[in-house]
Amino acid sequence: MKITVINPNTSQSMTDHINRELAKIKREDTELEVTCPDRGPITIESAYDEAYAVPPTLELVQEANRKGQDAVILACFSDPGINAAKEISDIPVVGIEESTLHVASMLGNKFTILTTLKERVAAKENEVEECGLTSKLASVRPLEMTVAETDEEPERAQERIFEVAKKAIEEDGAEVFALGCAGMAGYAEPVEEKLGTVVLDPSSVALKITESIVDANLNQSKVGLFATPPEKEFKGYDL
Repeated sequence: MKITVINPNTSQSMTDHINRELAKIKREDTELEVTCPDRGPITIESAYDEAYAVPPTLELVQEANRKGQDAVILACFSDPGINAAKEISDIPVVGIEESTLHVASMLGNKFTILTTLKERVAAKENEVEECGLTSKLASVRPLEMTVAETDEEPERAQERIFEVAKKAIEEDGAEVFALGCAGMAGYAEPVEEKLGTVVLDPSSVALKITESIVDANLNQSKVGLFATPPEKEFKGYDL
């Protein structure tokens, strides 16, 4: 199967990081194309960043459809533009956030999201509510590291993940943890061993779910929420 993985920011370093980690766990018959837009924010750390990341990300979704790929993964833990991506796509689109949150809710009574900065806590709480999983949320705790820092400083990031997660177990009743940034790809296993509980790497979770969706010949429904948009002219856009 052929899967396009889109990092919606423009960081080639993070894109390469995601590619390296997913290459370790993909099935032998899975071909990955890990890519990012050529314009937009270098990292995504606000609703403003997300808004600018969406149009070029949707272009890459359309390109994946034209190339005959079997599925698309949006590799950003805010799933920017995911509903629009599902509308315009004839192949499955899986967001690393929505897939990981649902898996987290299945693996323990309460889960905690480990996000980057305190300014992102409210956004993550809102996204959990949109997924209908607020009753399963123990907390959202910030690492106080930027997206770029989580990518560039893996040892420091893993130490912070452990420290913050330990507090969430003791103070919030957390049983499962979701790493709230694609820049943390590959960090779950070493932290999980040290912490002694479940830590989810969203990019890895999304890949395995996507492989299963393709195997089962499933796709998003087109009769309601993700119905294909009507054709119309977009001034200034080549869609």
